[in-house]
Amino acid sequence: MNQSLNLEKKLKKLGIRVTSQRIKILELMAEQQRPLTAADIFARLKTDNPKLRLSTVYRNLNNFVAKNIVSKIELKLDKKESYFELLQGEHHHHLICLNCGQVVPLSCPLEDYESKISKETNYKIVEHRLKLYGLCPKCQ
Repeated sequence: MNQSLNLEKKLKKLGIRVTSQRIKILELMAEQQRPLTAADIFARLKTDNPKLRLSTVYRNLNNFVAKNIVSKIELKLDKKESYFELLQGEHHHHLICLNCGQVVPLSCPLEDYESKISKETNYKIVEHRLKLYGLCPKCQ
């Protein structure tokens, strides 16, 4: 089954009206396989759709975040610019190059630790986030 049909089914299942703009946003995010800003998405889709507005991209992304299709993350230390990532596959974290901004997904090392903390403190842990910053091999 192709990507568009899977995305359409996912939107319908969550009660989100299927539009070509929404499908194109999600397809782009799936193709890139890395977090993107709303401006990145807008710039890439604008050439094929001159009527597209940045506000439309933001509105759709925020709707996707609310429905757990997309996650919203801040990757930069010095900027509070939001990045968006399609939720697919396993939970993961990010390694970010401070110089060029390259983002590498990392498997989660915290699940066992989270369980231990939960047992010790009786907290019900609902979320955790981990970002590591450094210099990639090219920028060292």
